[in-house]
Amino acid sequence: MRLHGRGRVLTLAAALLLAGCGFHLRGDLPGTPQEKTFFLTGINRSNPVYANFAQSLAAAGGTMAAKPGDARAIVNLVRVRHIRRPITLSAAGRANMFDLRLLVIFEVQNAKGDVLIPEKEIEVRREYFNTQGSPLGQGLEERQMREEMEKEAAQTLLRQVVFGLREAPPQPA
Repeated sequence: MRLHGRGRVLTLAAALLLAGCGFHLRGDLPGTPQEKTFFLTGINRSNPVYANFAQSLAAAGGTMAAKPGDARAIVNLVRVRHIRRPITLSAAGRANMFDLRLLVIFEVQNAKGDVLIPEKEIEVRREYFNTQGSPLGQGLEERQMREEMEKEAAQTLLRQVVFGLREAPPQPA
């Protein structure tokens, strides 16, 4: 498909607007390598949120610290919890629509234990309809939704930590 006249101008204008507003699809975190090092506590390394956070951090040019003293900030996950509840019932009295929520409560501290970002909450929600005709399909659909929610929560967590540290008052040395 070739763009002509007006389409070419609109595409160029959209590209310039996105470039000028600071929007970036991907990119490195600002700062030195030490400033891009985080330590995550409160959940097991086998938890999908941990793995997704580490992957998002690496994609942004940061690293996970081996121990808390090596990190710029310690992200303490106070709670990571999946919640599933029925929203509607079928005529037979079975749940046919569900609300899935992933709740992540966190705070950020420095190596000395000073709170840099007080406790905050991230909530990712999805709803899905269960046709009752394919229980196997329902399980697969729900598992896939949970995986996507975990990725979204980890990416949101990273963005909030980076932004919060940028806005936090400097800590005395």
